[in-house]
Amino acid sequence: MANSTNATDKDKQIIRQSQLKLALDYFNTCGKCPSISNLIKTTTMLEDFVINGYSKEMISKFEKLDTYISEQY
Repeated sequence: MANSTNATDKDKQIIRQSQLKLALDYFNTCGKCPSISNLIKTTTMLEDFVINGYSKEMISKFEKLDTYISEQY
């Protein structure tokens, strides 16, 4: 699934669900209780990573998210 055009709607639904669980598990493991919007933002970024793969831009976004989360919680 390296390309978003190859992911069917069903694939995207499965990816979204699994990344939502991953994001929630991450916050729980770190002892953080995110707002719904922060949980969705994190899920969306993880979903984008799974569908589109690695990029320097994506890593930069994750680093900014890590910094934001550390400052918020």
